[in-house]
Order: sequence, then structure tokens, then C-alpha cells
Amino acid sequence: MKKILLLLSLFISLCSVAQNVQLKGKLTDSNKKPVESVTVYLSKAKDSTLLQYTTTDIQGLFSMTIKPTTEKSFMTFSLLGYEDKTLKFDTISESKDLGTLIMGESSSEELAELVIVTDAPIRVKQDTLEFNATSFKVRPDANVEALLKELPGVEIDSDKKITVNGQEVNQILVNGKPFFDTNGTIALQNLPAEIIKKIQVSDLKTKSEEFAKRKAASEYASINLTIDEKNNQGLLGKITGGYGTDDRYESSGLLNYFKGNRKISVLASSNNINSTGFSMDEIFDNMGGGRSQFFSFGGRSGGGFGFGNNTGITRTNMIGVNYSDQFFKDLEVNGSYYLNDTRNENNNRSRQVNLLPDGNFITESESSRINDNTNHNANFSFEYKLNPKTKIFVRPTIQQSSNRYDTKASAVSMDEDGTLFNESSEKSHTDVDNFTFKNAIEFNRILGENGKNLSFVLDNENTKTEGLGTTQSETVFYQGTNPDDIRNQQNITRSTSDEYNATLKYTQPILKDLLFDFGYTFNYENQTDVLSTYNFDAGTGGYSDFNGLLSNQTYSEILTSTPFAGINLNNEKIYLNFDSGLNIANFNAHALYLGNDYNVKEKFVSPYIRSSFRYTLEKGKIFSVRYNYNVSNPSAIQILPYERFNDPLNTYIGNSELDQQKAHFISLGFRNYNFQQRTGWSVNLSGNYYDSQIVSSTVFDENRKRTTTYENVADAYSISLFGNWNKSYKINEHTIRYGIGMFGSYGLSKGYTNAELYEAKTFTLTPRFYVNWDYGDLLSIAPSYNMSYNNNNYSNYQIDKTDYVVHTLNLQTTTYWPEKVTWGNDFGYTYNSNIADGFKKDFFLWNTSLAYSFLKDALTAKVKVYDILNQNVGTSRMISPISITDQENTVLKRYVMFSITYKFDKFGTGKDDSRNRGRRYMGPPGGMRNRM
Repeated sequence: MKKILLLLSLFISLCSVAQNVQLKGKLTDSNKKPVESVTVYLSKAKDSTLLQYTTTDIQGLFSMTIKPTTEKSFMTFSLLGYEDKTLKFDTISESKDLGTLIMGESSSEELAELVIVTDAPIRVKQDTLEFNATSFKVRPDANVEALLKELPGVEIDSDKKITVNGQEVNQILVNGKPFFDTNGTIALQNLPAEIIKKIQVSDLKTKSEEFAKRKAASEYASINLTIDEKNNQGLLGKITGGYGTDDRYESSGLLNYFKGNRKISVLASSNNINSTGFSMDEIFDNMGGGRSQFFSFGGRSGGGFGFGNNTGITRTNMIGVNYSDQFFKDLEVNGSYYLNDTRNENNNRSRQVNLLPDGNFITESESSRINDNTNHNANFSFEYKLNPKTKIFVRPTIQQSSNRYDTKASAVSMDEDGTLFNESSEKSHTDVDNFTFKNAIEFNRILGENGKNLSFVLDNENTKTEGLGTTQSETVFYQGTNPDDIRNQQNITRSTSDEYNATLKYTQPILKDLLFDFGYTFNYENQTDVLSTYNFDAGTGGYSDFNGLLSNQTYSEILTSTPFAGINLNNEKIYLNFDSGLNIANFNAHALYLGNDYNVKEKFVSPYIRSSFRYTLEKGKIFSVRYNYNVSNPSAIQILPYERFNDPLNTYIGNSELDQQKAHFISLGFRNYNFQQRTGWSVNLSGNYYDSQIVSSTVFDENRKRTTTYENVADAYSISLFGNWNKSYKINEHTIRYGIGMFGSYGLSKGYTNAELYEAKTFTLTPRFYVNWDYGDLLSIAPSYNMSYNNNNYSNYQIDKTDYVVHTLNLQTTTYWPEKVTWGNDFGYTYNSNIADGFKKDFFLWNTSLAYSFLKDALTAKVKVYDILNQNVGTSRMISPISITDQENTVLKRYVMFSITYKFDKFGTGKDDSRNRGRRYMGPPGGMRNRM
């Protein structure tokens, strides 16, 4: 089916190409030197409707393909620093070579007061790529995500990860401020595209880099959505309610108020369909991708809302508010508060093959879990400009959560012939309260015009966790003379963690583009963990019998000093940053157990290296290298040498001789995007090599009960390769985007099992192919294929290797006909080649929705069916160096949902005026104008 659709779309496109003409030429300055990155766009004379656009390459050349037209049109050439140039055409009926055209340079006085008034679709402004939103056609009532998908070089994958010209985006702002959160999910899904004026893409910078006007050290990108001034005051809202079979329900509401610098947003939701209440997709709502998991609220990075990929079925209630303002000229304030209340229920069935040098054994288990969580999250940011050369930034965060867990579980371990080793059952209840305060204070002072700068950053994170739990368990041993383990206990836990990190850095310019950095970082960490265990006393009827064997107190304190110096080279072609110094860590761990004191004091000295290099060959072509030497300390429980028997099947003991974990990290990358050809590709190779890695060392007795300690190993490594290629073009009513992507990795893992060193070499390969074809505003077809291959080769095990392949086919179709009707289908097929007997290897998942808009599109009635074929399953396989695990979790099954959505907005000059901008929406073929 995929091949047929691809061939059909390409055939239609090729037929259309045969009827088109080409316009080409060359741009030079007054000295006859080629001018690169000039935006060239063709528009209708009568209403400025954009027909086509492109940019000049490094040789100043441009070309564009269009459909012949008898209407008058004009071609504009625009680049900051040059005077706009315009050519007029009465008709365009044949291909034309416009020859060499000269761009006149603007004077320095004109540049100083230059105000951009032209409607160029794309502008390159130093390190910022700026898109004119009105130049890109989207359907009326489309959201910002739909607008981003129309921009050249922008890709949004099924997990909502955004890349621009191969560079991953991890910050989205609205008018330079977070809209609920910097991940931008609410802005993308709920702001209408029509209110956006500009989309600015730039490298992600820290506050210090922004203020000092230095290039970004980060490899990530940031998107800023600029609201048109006339639309930056008004009201925007959306309310949805739905009810379905099996008592499935959903409801959500979002209200936004804009007035200049002031933005107030309120949201609320309630549902029991594994959703945070806000649509991840305008067509499929929260159904798309719900294959054994659900999307996090933050989509790309979680967003701090207490959600994430999970198993089971989740009921969610949520309310939140966001406030942004500028109280006076130099003070900017942003704050948000969220309250989440969730209940997750899951049943799990698993089969784990445990790999041993002298023969594998199997553990089969079943469990049921209910998790109730209440989470409060408050975030604030204050940015104050004391004077033109001094700025302070403060970002406090408060989080408080209460978790309740109720679990029932049973497991049995046996060899491959069915001989039993142990059997266990457990019933437990746990209440955990957590409070965390985090804050970041950043002070920046510009000391000179050439980059001289002083900055000070202070971060802290303070956490307190208290827990109360009861456990009733029975563990039976079938081999040897070990007695059975019967427990009825109460556990009281209290943990605190305090961390402070301060960095002072001074920057001294040496040459115009060369800077020296001198700095000092001090880090303080303190952690306490207290566990008190009480046995049930039948005499008192309560948990009053203190169990010292299962109680302990652990403390750790780490003071780390890092003096460093660095060099920074920054010009149009080259960015180089290299910081080097020493990490000097004073490590102190202490434990009280059974009346004994255990102490470990160490002084760890290691190199500190952070470096990155970028070379811009030409516009759109960037080569980058990054190298870091990463060091992490062992935890207190890994290094303190006393036994912990809290787990009936696993005893833990620390290793006082343990060293730090030390690794070399290197990354090589290349990005290339050609605006003229609307095609781009990127490739990234990265790897870790361990001088010292902390690994587990486990010994099994005759009942397969574990005793685990920790060791350092050397020469383990991992290598990963990521690449993608994409192309898009638009000819007449056809918009086609297609691409391929690939992720591969290879690594060597080491560890100890039964005192023997094992090695596992892991190879994974995950290619992806996709096509998106839009035919005007009538039809959208998007087939894709993903394959995941995993292969493991072992040494010192009886098993030599294992592998499996997962194939995933997906097809999404959307039609916008008849008028006001939207019909979407999301069809997927998944096959796992090597899952254990008793677990389903493949399944189909077909979701559909049918929507009708009325009352001038203010109301939308929708019926949707999740999992029409009722085949969704939660089976999966996971392979590690020590085990192979197949499992099945609870997933949503088929339901039918009826819902209605009410949307309203009033911006600037009015809704009707803003929604009929001709350059944004030109209607589908044949003159039919459909609205969602």
C-alpha cells in the first residue's frame, strides 16, 4: 500500500511538473560579487498572494518553478543591508533566464534606522532565521503546529520532536517568554496560526550568552513565535467535553488573555483515556500513537507536569495558570502553577530469562498496581535589567507531591527444565511525600565593548522525602537449607538532599574575535537516608518491634572545586570554545548499622574538559565537533561496605575501594539544508569510552538469591550514528514531503556474574521512511515505516547471542470534504519477530474520527473510535547484558467517544478580518473553500 501511494503521488507531481515553467537568474552587488541568501519571491500584483519563493546560493544563483499565469505579478529580491529590488511581469507563459541582477547596498545611516516593512517569506538575520507567517498557507482555524509544518526545513516527528534544518528544537517561546513552559506544547496545539506574525529560529542561548551577545555553545535550537501587534490583545479560548463507551470521558478548557506584555492563561482538564486533556493532534486528539503508551504533556521533554511515557490506564485531573507581565520597563516576570491529580492502574505479566555462566534460569511474574499521585508545581522567573550593562535573572521552582502505591505481586523462578528455585508473593501499601525547592540566580555585567564580561551563577536544589509503607511478603526457597522468608513489616523512610553550585566567570578579550575565560566552580552536595523497619507485634496489634537488621542510616557529603580557564574564538565561520581545569572532589560517606560505624573518605582528582567547535562552510552547511571528559561520583550505598537485606531475593553490599566513573565523550555532526531545492540532510556520530565504569557484580546461590556489590571496569564503550534526509516541494496544489532517517548504535558492556567477567556487544539499527502528500485543502496522506533491529552477542554465558526485529507500518489520512467535515484515520500494524511464547507477536491499531463544524466554525461535533479492531496489546521485549525480558501491560482497548468543542477568539481588529488574509489561505482546487 505504501509503495502504491508513493508512486501515485510522484506520478501526479511529475505530470504537474511537465506543465510548469522555470524562472532563474543571478544576484550580485555593485562590485559584481555574488550575493548569498537573498530572498526571492513572486507575488500576485492584485492582492500580494505569494506564488513561489526561493533564496540565492553561495554563487548568487536562484531558480523557481511555477505554473504559467496570465495575471500580473511582481518578483521581489530582499536582503538586510541591501535595497529591495522588484521586477514586474504582465504574464509568465514560458521559462525565463533573468540574467545577472545588481543589488544596491543600503547606506550605514539607512541601516541604523532600517525598519523591515517588506513581506519576504524568509530572512536570514545574522544567527537568526526568520519566517514571515503570512507567507505560508494553512487552513483556517489551524494551530501553530500546522503552521510550523509548512515551513521549509522544519520536521515534526510522531513523538512531537521538532527539528529545523537537522537541528533539534528544545525551547519554544511566545513573544520571547515561556507559554506555560519552554517546551511549547500548549502554544503549538492551542494558539491559532492566524495571530502569528513571525517565526524566529536561532541557536539556544543561555542568559549570559544572550546578554553578552556571544554565540551559543548549545547544539540545540530555539523558536520564538511573535504575535502580530494588532492581535496581541484579546481573548482566546477552547472548551471540550466528551463521553463514550466503557465510561470513557474527556473534558478540557483553556482560556488565554493577551494585552501587550501581559498574558494570563488558565487551563483545566479531566479524563480517563491516558491523556493530559489537551489534544496532541487536531484530527486524532489523543488517540494517535497510543500504542502501549501515552504522550507526555511536554511531548518532547516532559515539561515538569508529572507526566511521561507510562503503562496502564491513567485518570487525570489537572488545573493550571500562567501569568506573564512587564511591571515596568526593565523588569519582566513570568509565573505558572499546576495541580495534577492522577490515578494509574496497571496489570503486568512478564517472563525474564536471567543469563548465567553455568546455565540460565527463568523468572515468571504477575503484578497489579494502583498509583495515586497529587502534584503541585510552581515556577517563576524574574529578569531585571539594572542598567544597560547589568542584568540579573532569578528562576525559583517549588514542587510538592504525594504518592500512594498499592501493589500485589507474585513470582516464581525455575530452570529451563522446570525445577523450582524460589517462589514469592507480596502485598504492599506505601505513602510517599516529597518537597523540592530549586532556584537559579544569574548575574551578568558587561565590562567592555569587545566582550569583556563578568558572570556569576548560583544554583540550588533542596529535597525532602518522607515515606510510610507496610509490606506482607512470603518467599519460599526450594533448594539448599535456606529458611523461608516471611515478613509483615512497616517501613518509615526519611531522605534529604541539598545541592549548591556556584560559578564565577570572567571573560577577557584578546583580539576582536578571541576571548579568554577564567572561572571557578564550587559544588556542595549533602544527602541523608534513614530507614526504620518495624515488625508486626501480635501482642500489641501494631508495628512496634524494631528490626535493626533491616534498618540503617546513611549520610554523604561531597565538596568539589573546579578552577578552569578557556578560550573562545567567535567569527562568521568559526566557533570554538575550550575550557580546561581540574575537578577536586572531597568525598565523605558515613553509615550507622547494627551499632557499627562505617566511614569512607576519598579525595578524587580528575581533569575537567568541555569543548565544542563549529565551522560554517556556507549558509546551511555546518560541521561541528564536541568533546567532554565526564566524571561522576559513586553513591553512598555503592561505596559503604555493609550488607543490606531489605530485599528477600537480593542482598546489597558496598565496595569501599570503588573509584569514580570516568568517560570520554565525543560527537561529530554535519548539517546541510538547501533552501532552493527544499532539501536537507544531517548526520551525527557520537560515542562514549570509559576509563572507569561502575557496574554491578552479582553472585547467585543455589536458590538463585542474589548478592550484589559494585566494581570498576575499563574499556567499555558505546557508539551511535544518527542521520536523516528530507525533501519537500510544492507544485500547483500538490505539497509533498518525504524523507528517511536512521539510528544505529553499537556498544560493549561489561559486568560480573558469579565472579566471572561477562561482555555483551549490542547492535541496534532503526531506519524510518515517511511520505506526506497534501492535495490542496482536500486530502492529506501520510504513510510511514519503522523498523527496529536489536542484536546482542555474549561471552561467558551459555547463550551466544539473541536478536529480534520490530516492524511498524503506519498510515494517516485526513480529508476535508464535504465542506465543514473532517475525517481522519490512523492505521498501524506492529510485528515483533522474537517475543516469547504466550505473548502476542503482532497487532493492528486503527483509530478514526469524524468531525463537523458549524455556527461559523465556533462549534465542532466529533465522534471518534479508538482501536476499531479491538487488537491493541501492551507486549514488548527488552534485552540487557544480563537478561531477556518479555512483558505485557494493561492498555486502552476499543471505545467510542462523542465530544463537542467550542472555540472562540477575539484579537485586534476582529476575528473575521484576521482569518481572511488572502496570502495565508487561497482555497483548495476548483474554488472550493473548506473550513475545519
